[in-house]
Amino acid sequence: MNDTSLLEFSGIDMRFPGVHALKNVSFEVKEGEVHALLGANGAGKSTLIKILARVYQQTDGEIFLNGKSLNAATAQNIRQYGIDFIFQELELVSSFTVAQNVLLGDEVTKGALLNHREMSKKAQETLDQLIPGFIDARSLARDLTVAQQQLVCIARSLYRNPKILVLDEPTSRLSSSEVDALFSVIDRLKKERNITAIYISHRLEEIYRIADALTVLRDGEKVVTCKVNEITTKEIIRSMMGKEIDVTKKMENLAPGYGEKPALEVRGLSDGKTFGPIDFDVFKGEVFCITGAVGSGKTELIETIFGLRKAASGTLKINGKDWVPKSPLHAKNRKLSLVPEDRRLNGVVYDFSVRKNISLVSLKKLSRFGFVVSVKKEKEVAQKLVEELSIKTAGLETASKFLSGGNQQKVVFAKWLVGNSEIYFFDEPTVGIDVKGKEEIYEIIHGLAKEGKSVIVTTSDFDEALRASTRIMVLFAGKEKGLLDSETAVKDELLLLTMGGKVNE
Repeated sequence: MNDTSLLEFSGIDMRFPGVHALKNVSFEVKEGEVHALLGANGAGKSTLIKILARVYQQTDGEIFLNGKSLNAATAQNIRQYGIDFIFQELELVSSFTVAQNVLLGDEVTKGALLNHREMSKKAQETLDQLIPGFIDARSLARDLTVAQQQLVCIARSLYRNPKILVLDEPTSRLSSSEVDALFSVIDRLKKERNITAIYISHRLEEIYRIADALTVLRDGEKVVTCKVNEITTKEIIRSMMGKEIDVTKKMENLAPGYGEKPALEVRGLSDGKTFGPIDFDVFKGEVFCITGAVGSGKTELIETIFGLRKAASGTLKINGKDWVPKSPLHAKNRKLSLVPEDRRLNGVVYDFSVRKNISLVSLKKLSRFGFVVSVKKEKEVAQKLVEELSIKTAGLETASKFLSGGNQQKVVFAKWLVGNSEIYFFDEPTVGIDVKGKEEIYEIIHGLAKEGKSVIVTTSDFDEALRASTRIMVLFAGKEKGLLDSETAVKDELLLLTMGGKVNE
């Protein structure tokens, strides 16, 4: 790293109809540094990055690369300037192989045909720089887990060998070991290629591990730019939020009768390949957390209970009665709700308005005579939830694709809260969510528990597991490695168990 400015944002201003998204934002990124871009959801981070990617044309201001304006660059040729992007939302062709996705736009041909053998070889070499043997370049993208898909997106950018790499929440779907592998690669690229990176994350501990400098945005304005070692975590949070937030408070005030009677009983459940057999109970008024590394089977487990996957063996009971899940609709009718990990694929209909997304799974409840949807009821329910969840939107009729990732996640929450379920499943609920947004989501989860609902949360974030839950079940290779009380558990125990170790061994 040196003191030479490689990239400069000068007076960037961006206006959309009714929204002033960026206001005179200026800062520099030095050559060879990892520069963290921080801010709450809706602060303007994604807008700024889309301007850099030339997806948006700024209203005012200019971006300079090595002192030369990027105004002539387009979304189609920005890579030619040596800038590549790993966006938060996964951008893969599901029907392509991993190799085809990694070498997308850089295909190797043999005559008029693709040279699949050579492409697989090159892709595998790049993938193995991250985690050797973890992903087969010949696999289809649609057969990968979400975490593996994230690693494929990272590998694609590494293969292109950019001078500037922009990473938007690259670790949000990764386990701690995979995060370590990514950071090792970034460190190596800095030393060997003098690569420059812009790094967006809501995980503040990562900023101190990987970044050299940072810029904080709040409500579209730059608040501070400084070296990472010149600012504390509390100061970063205050800069992002405009106030201090207690990020250590744990769950309290459990619902009356908690622990007396299980709402969900799982015995010997297995899908025959990914997880099992597994036994556990979840009580009314409990937030039960399931954690584990990628491939541990936590997502597959809750999807099986919800009827998205078939069980090979085992039994389930809900409120003491046998339960055989047949489909997600069957689960919904039994008052179960699932907020999925991938909100883009399974959670939000991007072109639908906020109102339509919130009412989507409760149309019958919001209908007159059972078949005519009451728009008045829709608006009343949607407005109430928008206010309760602090969803930042220009209005109920705003298309959900124009919301920030964190606010899209809140819309998914709102959609399932309409149904007034008894058992809620939240799969990685705070992926891509800022500090304040996380606290708001924890309040929602804890509020459900205090009402006597049962909540099951899967997460790869140990801090989240300890903060948000009453008990934590750790999975390793599809098997339970431990069941801990959140009040007494510590991160070191969780890490040890997720790696297959034993506590007090």
